Amino acid sequence: MITVTYKPRPEEKEILIGLEELGKVVFLDNNYHNRKDILENTEVLITLFPDKELSQDELFLLSNSKILKIVQCILSGTDHIKKDWFPNSLVVGNSGAYSSIIVEHVFAFILFWSKNLLVNYHKLKQGIYDQNIGNVLLNGKNIGIIGFGGIGSEVARIAKAFNMRVLAINTTGKTDIQYVDEIYTLENLNYVLANSDFVIIALPLNEKTENLINYDKLCIMKKSAILVNVGRGPIINQRDLYYFLKDNPDFRCALDVWWSEPAFNQEFKLDYPFFELPNFWGSPHNSALTPETFSIRTKYLVENLKLRIINMRKGENQYV
Repeated sequence: MITVTYKPRPEEKEILIGLEELGKVVFLDNNYHNRKDILENTEVLITLFPDKELSQDELFLLSNSKILKIVQCILSGTDHIKKDWFPNSLVVGNSGAYSSIIVEHVFAFILFWSKNLLVNYHKLKQGIYDQNIGNVLLNGKNIGIIGFGGIGSEVARIAKAFNMRVLAINTTGKTDIQYVDEIYTLENLNYVLANSDFVIIALPLNEKTENLINYDKLCIMKKSAILVNVGRGPIINQRDLYYFLKDNPDFRCALDVWWSEPAFNQEFKLDYPFFELPNFWGSPHNSALTPETFSIRTKYLVENLKLRIINMRKGENQYV
């Protein structure tokens, strides 16, 4: 049985029903009376926020399930899913589903800062016609991509359209993707930071990446660099980023992810007055949200989940 715990939109539901060739698909929100029976017989769980969609008793039931094999999150990351909820199951995110959407947001940030759009606009609004506000040429510049997965590789592809040099970091220091000029592991983070005009963070959040970018790492970067984070907020140390931006007015930063935000069942709040800084910009974690997003992400999930289920039933341990 394949059980969907979140409430999908009509267009998503239609796509998810396509999994029925591999088993019965049950939408839990439509089954209030026999939820326990459904969960006891669930082999694959498709979820968004398990702790919102399931009761504590239901989470406990699934944590001891011998039948549940795959927990598939509709989001790209799974850092909000606690390990003890599904200790006997493979927990996977929808990595890559949002890449082509988020990359547009990344380059919106890059171009916003590079072309000084807001500064020029406000000067013109005040009647000041000033052509001496510096623009940054992207052609020939180095872009460092920290986290070379689905989003990172798509950033690299678009960067090549601007004739940029791509320096990337992944877990192996190797790639077959042609849009990369140099690729390293996190051991070479300092080199990539020091040699990049633009740094894009697209890492997942885990024990190794939390607070990865601190004041010392920021100091390694060029004083005129532009930093964009579309990974997770806590990858950058909040205090260090604030004081670095305050101390280095030519350095610019744009965030779409935050240290505390409603997207992860938290209040949106900042410990420092970032929005008083002229070299800071942000958006409310909506880089992946367009009218087309929900169909795109669900089609991507279904395609990959089919492969996982087939491999699981063949007895392959990692289910791809």
